[in-house]
Amino acid sequence: MASKGNYISYAKEVSYEPQSIYLESGQEERIIEELRSLGTRRILVMRDNSIASYRNIEEFIGKLEKSGFRIFPFSRRKSCSSSDDINGALSVYREFNCDTIVVFGGSDDIFCAKMVSAMSVNNLKSPTEAAGYGKLKNDISVICCVCMDNSTSVSSNIAEFYDEPSGKWITVISNFLVPQIVVVDPDIAMRTVMRDSISSALDSLCLATECVIAPQQALDPSHRACAFNSVATVAGNLLSMTQAPDDGYLRKMIASAGIYAGTAVRMTGLGYAHLIVHSLKSRYGVECGRLYAGILSAFLKTRLSFYEDQLFGLYDHLVKNDIRTMLPGKLNKLKPATDRDEGASAFIELLDSLRGAADPDRVPLPVISEKDMKSMADEIRTAGAEFGLDRFGPEDISAVISQL
Repeated sequence: MASKGNYISYAKEVSYEPQSIYLESGQEERIIEELRSLGTRRILVMRDNSIASYRNIEEFIGKLEKSGFRIFPFSRRKSCSSSDDINGALSVYREFNCDTIVVFGGSDDIFCAKMVSAMSVNNLKSPTEAAGYGKLKNDISVICCVCMDNSTSVSSNIAEFYDEPSGKWITVISNFLVPQIVVVDPDIAMRTVMRDSISSALDSLCLATECVIAPQQALDPSHRACAFNSVATVAGNLLSMTQAPDDGYLRKMIASAGIYAGTAVRMTGLGYAHLIVHSLKSRYGVECGRLYAGILSAFLKTRLSFYEDQLFGLYDHLVKNDIRTMLPGKLNKLKPATDRDEGASAFIELLDSLRGAADPDRVPLPVISEKDMKSMADEIRTAGAEFGLDRFGPEDISAVISQL
């Protein structure tokens, strides 16, 4: 992050326009009417090449064309959201004088679409000019996200991308980065590779958990409630989704958890574990993002005494709502904890068990040199201070990284 000030003060001052959220299949006519009401005429359609020929997506685009909208396609070429693809899509957006983006895909596609719109409306020369928070001065143009995983990006105020010139993983935060329209169409979402759906669901779980333990979580009960709902929804439905991949209801439930988590993060910002993930992505590649749940678990275990009350409250919420996790043994039907330490530890055990059952493959992490570890710790400490994370110094953060 490269911004001055304090995110807590910033978040308390900003306001957000209401989002339109469509959670059922076959909503194209209603979406088209909303696009018309927002002044849409020329649409940049963004989608990954791997999904370009999906029949449901082709039918969706066909209905847009039949309704009189001009369509201009762009497919992301890189494996993640990147400055190269952002600039490439921006070139098409500007060349054909587009006013709206309809994006099909997951986090990377949506992040890319957000940055294209933000750059166009704010007349930025490079996407890195917006790094940090509060840099954007004008609202983005119309973005309709047809979400194909369980991404928090559809409702969050965040865009992330890999910047090729600098080799850094960049984060942009602004109240202007919340898309106007969110579409969760189970018929389309069921075409998503299960590995991607699981990974994004675990991201939602981790982001929401970090929102719960954030120092500012008590400032806004509605955002805190969104975080609790996200955790409960993922915990109660993740393994069921993996066992019944064609169940549209389960797909919709898990996707809603991403929407809840994205809404929660608007107030709290990012947590220590998420910042560690960013640092690893910059140094060792974007696949390190799949380590998020393991990093969060290691962080909570080594710093349990600081977050005992919040984690106990989260576990107690799951117990009181009779969350069934589909895990074997005692973690299927969660039992009340006798004290805060037991409840906090039980939540971490649940996190580990869900991760192990749903996503058993481990991403190998390179050996981190002492020099890199110190550099990462200093970087994370500086970035964390902007989100009110001033509890731990570089030595504490290094101790967590060394556990990975």
